[in-house]
Amino acid sequence: MHASHTQAHSGLAHYLAVKKTIDDRALNARIWRAFAGLVGELDRPHIFEPGCGIGTMLERLIENKVIASAEYVGMDLNADNIDLARKRIAEWGARRGYSVRTAGPTVLIEGSGVAVEGKFLHGDVLMERAAGFVTDVLLAHAFLDLVDIPAALNRLMPRLRPGGIFYFTLVFDGLTILEPEVDPELDAEIMRLYHDSMDERTVAGQPSGDSRAGRHMFRHLQEIGAELLESGSSDWVVFPRQRAYADGEFEFLEHILLSIESALSDSAQLDPQALTRWISQRRLQLEHGELTYIAHQMDFLGKASTPRSAQSG
Repeated sequence: MHASHTQAHSGLAHYLAVKKTIDDRALNARIWRAFAGLVGELDRPHIFEPGCGIGTMLERLIENKVIASAEYVGMDLNADNIDLARKRIAEWGARRGYSVRTAGPTVLIEGSGVAVEGKFLHGDVLMERAAGFVTDVLLAHAFLDLVDIPAALNRLMPRLRPGGIFYFTLVFDGLTILEPEVDPELDAEIMRLYHDSMDERTVAGQPSGDSRAGRHMFRHLQEIGAELLESGSSDWVVFPRQRAYADGEFEFLEHILLSIESALSDSAQLDPQALTRWISQRRLQLEHGELTYIAHQMDFLGKASTPRSAQSG
């Protein structure tokens, strides 16, 4: 359940920032290690990330030593995200003692064995033509469940060279849990309608979302002939410790509740007063350090199909 698709632009960047450590915990460690191993075999790989947000994945790749020498291109539809990504990655690099140079959309991070050229571009990746560049690594972090996946893969996979690596993470898969219960029947109805809102969402008249994107990804990848190497769960799990939340978790849960409220505020199938009371009770649980949240998500690692002639040669 990715709250980013219902947040106002002013709150989206903050949401993306506070969820970084939550994402760090959620990423499937076994698949992350396999991904890092594959990328480590490449000589200065070109990496492309659609829906890059504020650039947290590039930070993650460098700080975990997945890449040392690389060219990275991130693209996002939200211009504010892109502006912040350039600023954020430059400040992040400087705090860690790297030499940082900026030139237009490009941020160069160098030093201590690192030489990474990061470029952040504003644009709709699903409207961009596949021509222009071919990439060695295709990333999609907490992104693919927000779009029409077959259409997205048809746009994105042609950018990936034959045998290139794809790594799709935090793909939501149909299960949201909030504990403790408020009203079992109402809880179930609100979650059902919330997931329905993901399935019904459109952008510019086109389907844009899938509440069961994780389980459907297996079929989508099979249909395009991709080679799936690994898959596993990458659940968000946020809970209070001694009635308190770790840094950023309170704000993260506030955004989750706002996302549910925004998605269902105009629902004809739900009594508005019942929703208001339910949200108020959930916020009280949050204030009192009682609210636990779980969202089931999945990670996917694989390679683009290699033409038969290349395989036999």
